Amino acid sequence: MPTQDVVSGPQLHLQADQKQNMTQRLMMSAHMQQALRLLQIPLMELEPFIEEQVANNPVLEVSEEFTPSSEDSTPEEPKEQPEQELSIQEGDFSLLKQLEEDFREHFEQSEPIPIKRSSQEDKYKTYIESSICARESLYEHLIHEIHESLDDPKELEIAELLIGYIDEYGFMKTPLDEIAALHQIEIDALKNVLKVIQGFEPYGLGASSIQEALLIQLRCLKKEESLAYQIVESHYDELLHHRLQQIQKGLNCPLSDIQKAIDEDIAKLDLHPGTHYSREEVQSVVPDVILRQDEDKLYVDVNREYTPGLRFNRKYFKMLDDPEISAETKQYIRRHILSARWLMRNLQQRYSTIERIAASLAKRQEPFFLQPDGKLLPLTMKMLAEELEVHESTIARTVANKYIDTPRGLMPLRAFFTTEYTSDAGEQLSSKTIKDAIVDLIGKEDKRHPLSDEKISELLKEKGIPCARRTVAKYRTLLKIGNTQQRRKYS
Repeated sequence: MPTQDVVSGPQLHLQADQKQNMTQRLMMSAHMQQALRLLQIPLMELEPFIEEQVANNPVLEVSEEFTPSSEDSTPEEPKEQPEQELSIQEGDFSLLKQLEEDFREHFEQSEPIPIKRSSQEDKYKTYIESSICARESLYEHLIHEIHESLDDPKELEIAELLIGYIDEYGFMKTPLDEIAALHQIEIDALKNVLKVIQGFEPYGLGASSIQEALLIQLRCLKKEESLAYQIVESHYDELLHHRLQQIQKGLNCPLSDIQKAIDEDIAKLDLHPGTHYSREEVQSVVPDVILRQDEDKLYVDVNREYTPGLRFNRKYFKMLDDPEISAETKQYIRRHILSARWLMRNLQQRYSTIERIAASLAKRQEPFFLQPDGKLLPLTMKMLAEELEVHESTIARTVANKYIDTPRGLMPLRAFFTTEYTSDAGEQLSSKTIKDAIVDLIGKEDKRHPLSDEKISELLKEKGIPCARRTVAKYRTLLKIGNTQQRRKYS
């Protein structure tokens, strides 16, 4: 029997070797990361952040009064270098429990005193708590309405099914034939129940599109025979683009009647009826800094009202002087003292940076704040960073999501950093000034013959403000102002 040569495939040779590479990276410590985070978060998020830090650090306490200084030192505080790193062992996280057990007498005076209430106070507290109720959701509203309107168990089951398909805006985007196929229900039964749901207030719920929602609202308002209903039903696309002349040709009626139907009937309809039951609450804006005017001078006050004051718990410093406490426990306390020091310094740095930025804005934009018709001068973050000798990213973090209360009203800090323009007279103008000029021109225009972007550009140039047509179109879009056709009125 002939033999066959066995050909072996390629063999892999694995070999372990050592290589040494040099790389340069910026390593941020936890304290640096905390400082950057404190710069960026707005005022209303600062209090929960500090409370979290206090809960995780046993040597920190919330004081009644605010302590502006980051050096809340006491005579008993150990003279440690803040930059010194301390080595921590695995068992350190169980030491706090050990401290509480071994030194219970140290905490006796700080234990909360039970609150004693009279029967009248208990009744009042119960009344207040029971009066707080959650806002009704759209789903809950429809379920309540359908149980008030239908008695048949089968129809109720179908209604609850359909309500589950309605989104937060009040629309039902899933086609009825798809729902019928998925749940093996006759489509006629779905249509009958859906018609009942569409009769609930706010009108327009259960529609598959905005056009259908508008038609449902007009039907519920007994306007099926109105001109507005014909416009929405047969000329919806022309309505969206404000092509009233095309609508006039299709309906053969005066332009004035079409404009009247749009203004008096269609414009009052709700595009998203389900948002009436949105759970999103309006958040009040609290300024991080206040700019006060006293005669012709401006003063900067950083808002610290919502920031809890911090202080050290002196009992832990006494533990450091106690020879009976182990070195490991003392090391644990020192580590948290160091962390508390950094927190206080980072908070103070936050206040200082916000105050410096606000003071610079008050100086640069003084005519804007003090004069009713004062213009906002152009300013970039780079210009302010060079003045304050900080990095541009520090300015960006500090002004993010923060507001300043000024004599001209409440404004976001970010609004003061705008693009720079130069007028023909050499005057520096901000992009906000250009936008205000565009709004003023459009507000004074003849609505039967609205200004084009090219004409607005020409009018701005006559005022000595160079602004190209494309720039006018960009700012008009940002201001949510329609184009010439959309702004035109025919009556």
